[in-house]
Amino acid sequence: EGFLTDREQRKVWGVGILYVLGFPILILMIVVGALKATTPGENNPNCPAEPNLPWFLLTGGVGITFLLLVRIGLNNLMHCMKNYLKCCHDVAGCFCEFSCNLIYDILVMVMMVMWMITVTWWVFRHKVGPSKLYTVIGRENLDLFRASIGDNDTIHDIQFTDPLSESYCDHLLFMVAFVLLSFGWIVLTGALIVFLADKIFNKIVCCRLCRDVTHDQLPETDTEQVRLHSNNPNLSSTTDL
Repeated sequence: EGFLTDREQRKVWGVGILYVLGFPILILMIVVGALKATTPGENNPNCPAEPNLPWFLLTGGVGITFLLLVRIGLNNLMHCMKNYLKCCHDVAGCFCEFSCNLIYDILVMVMMVMWMITVTWWVFRHKVGPSKLYTVIGRENLDLFRASIGDNDTIHDIQFTDPLSESYCDHLLFMVAFVLLSFGWIVLTGALIVFLADKIFNKIVCCRLCRDVTHDQLPETDTEQVRLHSNNPNLSSTTDL
């Protein structure tokens, strides 16, 4: 079968492209964060406006890389268990693989959304600036929101030219964080759409999860029993193959 008609080929290529694009970005986050980071809690001359920004990149890059590697390992483990272990029926193995991957994907997506929301606020507030935030959200609403999340920091109009100013941040550091967060929301939205369309709608709602599991995948003895009983319905129930 060709690429356009073989669903498994499209799935493998899609996942491969995702990882090929994803891991270099994660490595960039780790490298930039590590180069610009200082001891947590201390002033950071690379970004006085947001001293912990390098740690956002570093922990995010390491954490997401770990989650992706675990997802690859889990997928390979469940695939091997379904195809090579004969302890359960093929349909049961299909459901087991799907359920484990589904639960893991939901947990990872929830953690990534929580991390993205948190870091997006800490970065984008300086890019937008306090005056625009107060204008759009309202002073009272913004103050209530910041108090609810324990945000007591000063919101700066970020600038990249005066290292001695409290509103300064290294241009490379800030723009890597800003661009990757913007790109990350696009990727996360696309992943959520694919997740809902494929796993929830296609496989669960439309009941297509194990549609490819047929009698051809049954153990040889079960296949032989099905064939004999279909050819001779008068066989007694004591016939044992």
